[in-house]
Amino acid sequence: MKLPNPRAPAQSKPPPKTAQPEPLSASEAKKLGKAGERDGHHGVPKQDENGAWTSPLVQKEANAYDAFCIFAWGELQEKQEGAYKEISRLCQEIHIVEERLTAQRKEAPPPPDLTERFNGEEKHSAKLIRTRRQREYELENAAYFSKLKQTEASLDNACRRLSELQSTVQSAEKTTSMQCECAASRATERITVYWQGALKTHPLYDRIPPIPEITLESNAESDYQGRNRAVREEAALILSRKPTTSGGAAANTRRTEDNHHAPKKKPTRK
Repeated sequence: MKLPNPRAPAQSKPPPKTAQPEPLSASEAKKLGKAGERDGHHGVPKQDENGAWTSPLVQKEANAYDAFCIFAWGELQEKQEGAYKEISRLCQEIHIVEERLTAQRKEAPPPPDLTERFNGEEKHSAKLIRTRRQREYELENAAYFSKLKQTEASLDNACRRLSELQSTVQSAEKTTSMQCECAASRATERITVYWQGALKTHPLYDRIPPIPEITLESNAESDYQGRNRAVREEAALILSRKPTTSGGAAANTRRTEDNHHAPKKKPTRK
């Protein structure tokens, strides 16, 4: 059965430092069992209007679990607010740098003819000629390639920072999710021990489900994810397509080495 979330939670505790559930101690289990036996004498648990068997203690545990999740995800939202703002800023920066890089690549100077020979180079090897023409091409367009490399470096740095920041945020979210799972496991264990105690003395023990049919619920995580969904999806999209600087200065330079059929330009060396 699904238990409704109350407006006023029974308790609100900070999340534990570890994601491992703490086992019930012998004294705690005994106390819960006794509480179940006392309630059983009075015909509790009882069926609610939906036909589900529940009790004040079961409801209290459900309330405490919801309060725990609200506290944990609310605290994380406060801590990660700055991180998500930075992720959003980096996404916008990456889009701008990508547009700038695309425009710069369209302005790339035409590749040289690496087979062109000047006077006095008739006896040089083809490899040496290609190396010379390539070096001359890079020197003549040094300003362009320098500017292109700077843009590529800006894109690489922004993507790296985005990836690192996203990993940090995801790690914190995973930890909080595990903490809530542990809280649910502990609440379920407490309810089960209480339930077994109630079955011992309940006059309708043969009608009560032998195992409590409960579903602990909380909207805290979905609310957190909803507030940050747009930024998180945009960052994931950028990183999934892996913005690359290939095709820029370095690749542009390498391509000219194999371009033996480029239009010849008039020799400028005497």
